[in-house]
Amino acid sequence: MIKKILPFIIVLVFIFTPLMFLEAKGLVPDCNITGKLNSTSDNYAVPCDFNMIMKMINDVINFLLVKMATPLFALILIYVGWLYLSDMGSVENVSKSKKILKNALIGYVIALAAWIIVKTILSGLGYTGPLYLG
Repeated sequence: MIKKILPFIIVLVFIFTPLMFLEAKGLVPDCNITGKLNSTSDNYAVPCDFNMIMKMINDVINFLLVKMATPLFALILIYVGWLYLSDMGSVENVSKSKKILKNALIGYVIALAAWIIVKTILSGLGYTGPLYLG
């Protein structure tokens, strides 16, 4: 059975891995690179301060959850559906698919709960930037 689905998984990995790395570009905010405000000041136009660190943490969490965990969860759902419908209701496959679905759902709910906890901590620390998902 693994021999049947392994080529499909390999093709998906080759297709989606470069796309994920292209999406990862821009996670680190641009700061301290635009030059000084004026010649008498040592301040940068876009300083690397607390808000920039919090923005980077926010961007990394959103990337991991939206761009990586959600598509992975969708692929797991597709696999579970295929496993459930294949072999004409085999008791072994049905129980295996239910177990995989339960574990994937628990993992995804934990990831979403972690996102809520991180956003609450960021708000409590005084981050004033956008707290978005997506």
